[in-house]
Amino acid sequence: MKTDSAPERRTAQAEASADAATAPPDPRRWWVLGVISLAQFVIAIDSSVVNVMGPRLKEAIGLSTTGLQWVMNIYVLLFGGLLLLGGRLADVVGRRLVFMAGLTLFTLASLGAGLAESEGQLLVARALQGIGAAALSPASLSILVTVFPDAKERAKAFGVWGAVIGIGASIGTILGGAIVNADWRWAFWINVPVGLAIGAAAVALIKLPKPSGERPPKDLAGAITATGGLLLLVYGIVTSSDHGWSDWRTLGSLAAAVVLLVAFVLVEGRSAAPLVPLRLFRSRSVVAGSLGEFLTAALMMPIFFLLPLWMQGVLDYSPLQTGLAYLPVSIALMVLAPAASQLIGKTGPRNMYLAGTVALAATVVMLIRMPVHSGYWSFLLPVTALFGIGLVFCLIPTPVVGTSEATDEDAGTTSALLNASTQIGAAFGIAVCVTVLNKKVASEAAAGASENVALVHGLQAAFVVLLVFLALSVLNGVFGFRRGVIGTPATQEPAPTPTTPPTATLTEPAPVARPERVG
Repeated sequence: MKTDSAPERRTAQAEASADAATAPPDPRRWWVLGVISLAQFVIAIDSSVVNVMGPRLKEAIGLSTTGLQWVMNIYVLLFGGLLLLGGRLADVVGRRLVFMAGLTLFTLASLGAGLAESEGQLLVARALQGIGAAALSPASLSILVTVFPDAKERAKAFGVWGAVIGIGASIGTILGGAIVNADWRWAFWINVPVGLAIGAAAVALIKLPKPSGERPPKDLAGAITATGGLLLLVYGIVTSSDHGWSDWRTLGSLAAAVVLLVAFVLVEGRSAAPLVPLRLFRSRSVVAGSLGEFLTAALMMPIFFLLPLWMQGVLDYSPLQTGLAYLPVSIALMVLAPAASQLIGKTGPRNMYLAGTVALAATVVMLIRMPVHSGYWSFLLPVTALFGIGLVFCLIPTPVVGTSEATDEDAGTTSALLNASTQIGAAFGIAVCVTVLNKKVASEAAAGASENVALVHGLQAAFVVLLVFLALSVLNGVFGFRRGVIGTPATQEPAPTPTTPPTATLTEPAPVARPERVG
């Protein structure tokens, strides 16, 4: 028989939140921010490094074309599919414990990936990296929410966090280009000493109270339906570029995902201790933050993934030159993020998010008009600079809004929702754009266009798709984000719901097939 202790739990949560609000801030909080930001930085770099290593991996361990795609796919699949479970474990078991467990697994898996001598060994290591990241990411973000209870300080912390993620993704391409010319194994081995340093710092600095009181009952049915549904959803999306959206494998995966996710909602509505409390979906801030994460990733990751095809395929850039071309993105993030984290307290998250969307719109318009041949200064520099500006102004306010109702009880779960939105948005955006790209390249080649012309026209068509995400992003900003500024009643939401910002936000570009060369 179900013993409903929910009212008592909510009362206890409210009292705990009130105590937390009046307690003095943790004097170590900015050092803690540095530790968890470095953990996310490692994940972001690792993802970007892999993207430019394809040819080298084929030579070194005989990786097949399918295996190369799954070096990325298996990571995204398990990372995105297990995020909700990882977030809930952080809430129930303890954020520090889950953080350390995820970091340990990710570090050991990185060591194993560097030692891999075959395709199978590398794929197993990448799968373990995905599982480790699914625990590490929501735990670290929920720690950030917990140690920064003040809204204005939290906005500054998210400014640092967002900049670290974007810088990691862009610097990873530079590092990857350099590593390809040396030894590809160091793309993974570099995580080992960094992981050990992060672990030592986390033990010394992160001091969080262990979960107390009666342990909530396990929501096994919710865990199975949510994890299975997300795994199938991500699988259907990331493989659509190989098989097509109308293929039975894609449609079957997506249909099964819908069935399991509907079952998950029904299970959660009846559970005494749900994996994801359905009340989170009634919070405008959580919904708007999750949509913001989804749409920003759906805009960002296709640009990160597709633009190098033009640089290397048409302009004949080397991997290192391709990475260096993204330097304006990193510079914009490093220069503007500190100012933006201060400015958001005056302008409010809505105005900043919409400004970022306008900058991304200008970037997409330029990409749609991409020339067959162009110089760096006349095209790539303004494109990447605008791209970096847009990312700053979208990445910072989105987690601020998504976590504005955060409480200690649900911080990990809300963080996982935002992270899952990022991963699914990235996978979906790239899969749709690559599908359009491949079809356009094939039709142009059939019409007799040269290889370079066919590729450029295909990329232009793919970037047109991003206009849909831009329009939805504007609507989300206008109707989802609250007015007002940080710290005012207009932005402080009443209901209790913890959350954390989008990590994966830039964690891992979804796996997609590079278009076949034509001609």
